[in-house]
Amino acid sequence: MRFNEAAVFRWVVIVGVAAALVIAVTLLTRPLVGALVGLVLVLAGCVYAYRWMVQKRHEIGAKK
Repeated sequence: MRFNEAAVFRWVVIVGVAAALVIAVTLLTRPLVGALVGLVLVLAGCVYAYRWMVQKRHEIGAKK
């Protein structure tokens, strides 16, 4: 599977925004709140990645 630069840049921006959000929340509140926000973002990313992986499996299976 090949990725183009636009797709990779999009993911770099998403990860950067998520990191900035966690840092901002941590600085504005307590470290526990920032850690919980980070955990929620990681879990949401895992769910999205799993759904993307299942979709790609179905696409590959349909091509055969």
